[in-house]
Amino acid sequence: MKLQIDREEFEEALKKAKEATEKKSALPILTNFLLSAEGDRLVIKATDLENYLILSLKADIEEEGSVCVSSRSLSDIVRNLSSAVINLQTEGEKLLVTGGRSRFKLPTVPPEDFPEFPEVKEGEETISGDLILEGISKTEYAIAKEETRIALQGMYMRGYEGRVHFVGSDGHRLALFEPEGSFSYELLVPRKSLKVVQRLLTGIEDVRVSKSEDGNFAYFTSEEWKLVVRLLEGDYPDYLAVIPKEFAAEVLLDVEETTRALKRLSGLSEGKVFPVKITLSDNLAVFEFMDPEFGEGREELDVDYIGDPFEIGFNGKYILEALDAFDSEKAWFRFTTPDTAALLESDDYEKDPYRCIIMPMRV
Repeated sequence: MKLQIDREEFEEALKKAKEATEKKSALPILTNFLLSAEGDRLVIKATDLENYLILSLKADIEEEGSVCVSSRSLSDIVRNLSSAVINLQTEGEKLLVTGGRSRFKLPTVPPEDFPEFPEVKEGEETISGDLILEGISKTEYAIAKEETRIALQGMYMRGYEGRVHFVGSDGHRLALFEPEGSFSYELLVPRKSLKVVQRLLTGIEDVRVSKSEDGNFAYFTSEEWKLVVRLLEGDYPDYLAVIPKEFAAEVLLDVEETTRALKRLSGLSEGKVFPVKITLSDNLAVFEFMDPEFGEGREELDVDYIGDPFEIGFNGKYILEALDAFDSEKAWFRFTTPDTAALLESDDYEKDPYRCIIMPMRV
C-alpha cells in the first residue's frame, strides 16, 4: 500500500473512526483501524463489535493494499503533524507514516485478523442529520447510566402520529422530543452508538436509515460513511402512559432565570443527589436546599402562578439537566400531587416539541 492524503481531512476522519473503536478490550484487534487503499479512495474501518463504521475519503493511491494499525498511535501522530500532506506506505510488517520532516514506523497486524463486517444495507428512509443531533442532545442526559434494564440503556426512536419520537429514560425521569416528521422503524440505539453518530454528523447532511430483517441491526449511511449499529434487545416501556394529563398546579418558569437559581443552590451540594424543595404561592416560587453538613440556600423567583400553595421536592440535578435541553425561553412545570411524576415542557410546543417527566423525592 502506498498513498498520499490531505492531513486535515485524514485527521477529521480518524477522529470519527476512533469513536467506534474499543479503548480497553480483551480483544486487542478492536483498538485498531483497518486501512484499505482502493481506486482513488482510502477506506477506514473501525469497530467495537457493537458499532461497525466505514469511512471513505479521497486520496492519491499509488499502490492498493490493506493494513491494520493502532488507532491511538496513528491518530496521535496525524493530529500533531504540521505538514499539509501525509504519506502512508507499507514496508514489510510496518506502516511508514511521513509528513514534512517527520517519519514514523508503526507495527501492523495482518488485515485478515480484523473482524468481518455485517453487510451494509442502504437506507430506505431519509432523515435530517440535524434532527438526529437535536434528538440525541435533548434525550441523552436521561438515558440510564447504571446497569439497569437493558432497554433503558439507549435512545428509543420511532414514528408516531405524524411525529418522530426520540426518548430517553432511566426510570426516574423521561425525556421526549417529538418533532413533526415520518419514520417507519422502531430503533433502540445504545448510548455509545449515539456518541459515534454525534461525531459523524455535521448537521447539514441527510442520513439514510434502515433496519435488518432480523431486527438486530440499524444502518445509518451518508455519502462519506456507513455505520452499522447493533441494537439493544427488549421492549421499550410504554412511555406515553406515564405522561400525566391532569394537574393540580401549573407554574410558568423563565428557563434561564430558574437555571441560574438552581446552579447557585447546587454550589452547596456534593454528589449525585441535590435535593431541592419547591414551594409555590401566588406569583412566587421558592427553591430551597438544606443540609446540616453543607449549609442552606434559598432562591425566590417571580413566576406566573395563581392557586393554592403547593410544595414538592426533587433532585435538583434532574431539573437542571432537563432545563438545559430547552430551546424556548419559558417552560411550564406542571404538578399532580407531591408524590407523583411532574411534567416540564415548553410553553411553545410547536416551536420546541420537548418535554420531560421527573419523579419527585422527599426532602
